[in-house]
Amino acid sequence: MRICLVAPIPPFRGGIAKYCYSLAKELDKRHDLLLLSYKRQYPELLFGKKSQIDVQISKDTVVKEFHTITYDIDSVSIYSWFKTAKTISAFKPDIVVLPWWVTYWAPLYFYLLSALRRDGIRVVFICINVFEHETNRLKNILTKLLLGTVDSFIVHSEQEKSVLLKIAPRAEVKKHLLPLFEYDVKVDARDDTAMHLLFFGFVRPYKGLDILLEALAILKHHDITLKIVGEFWHDKDHYVELIDKLHISSHIEIIDTYVPDNEMSQYFSWADLVVLPYRQSITSGVIATAYGFRKPVLATNVGGFYEVIQDGCTGKIVAQNNPQTLADGILWFLANKQINFSDNISTFASQNMSWSSLVDTIEEFNER
Repeated sequence: MRICLVAPIPPFRGGIAKYCYSLAKELDKRHDLLLLSYKRQYPELLFGKKSQIDVQISKDTVVKEFHTITYDIDSVSIYSWFKTAKTISAFKPDIVVLPWWVTYWAPLYFYLLSALRRDGIRVVFICINVFEHETNRLKNILTKLLLGTVDSFIVHSEQEKSVLLKIAPRAEVKKHLLPLFEYDVKVDARDDTAMHLLFFGFVRPYKGLDILLEALAILKHHDITLKIVGEFWHDKDHYVELIDKLHISSHIEIIDTYVPDNEMSQYFSWADLVVLPYRQSITSGVIATAYGFRKPVLATNVGGFYEVIQDGCTGKIVAQNNPQTLADGILWFLANKQINFSDNISTFASQNMSWSSLVDTIEEFNER
């Protein structure tokens, strides 16, 4: 098949770029792939002054990994959109794959959909999120308007499938769990007996770090330590003040920085348990990353987490917005250290979370 993927990939930072890169690698193994990435994703006005680029990754190195790749798309240039549509049409793909996760991409995607349909080219949306995590009425309206015009989707949870079918009832929607990010698994030899908790990724309000801090305060007399690893988008002082107020600073270390892939191992190898105390979410790349390091996950019962976490086997699920139930979940892991979470995760992930089977799902749209 001839497939075009329009997506950010490294050296852009973040889980979406990592996701799209892994998908692109698998597509490139099996198909004639045209990979179109960005020279500019977001204007500084929206993204802030944080770097969008992982300086430890060389663009030239990434380019050598693919047969046909460009970094030419400028998300704010309509002329760039026009050139992109012409490039895709000239390639004559069987399928164009567009990842969807935030409303920012609606104008570009509206244009591409219109241009590609004129040429009879099929477009498949992979909805990493249907609605973005921090949404509002305008974003919801734009999302519904765009997705209502699409007829082929892949989602990562049953909940997202139900949501999409309400927006686009005639669409073909296929579900595939969020694939696993694979890493070199290392065993961290240490001489302490503490329970090591890891909160990983960008710190944003919906992720419920404050709930985890309150749970840790309930357990302050246990030998438990927490590392908070990831950039604070805003209000870091709020969390620091809460830590001081709860008198748990001796249990916590904050690493306020973006962590590239080659440095993740030191944190995940150290951890006994990865904690996601989210107030809301649908899927999370943090779970896929934790599983990649064969680490169990304690998460709240939001979105499609219950489909990815086998309760009592690969992790544990507790009620959301409740520090006590989160604390009880941590205590459950303390009492069940004998469970072989690593083997359980390996078995589950190999059966349900592979990039190869995600590409199989994309291919099904062409077989219809």
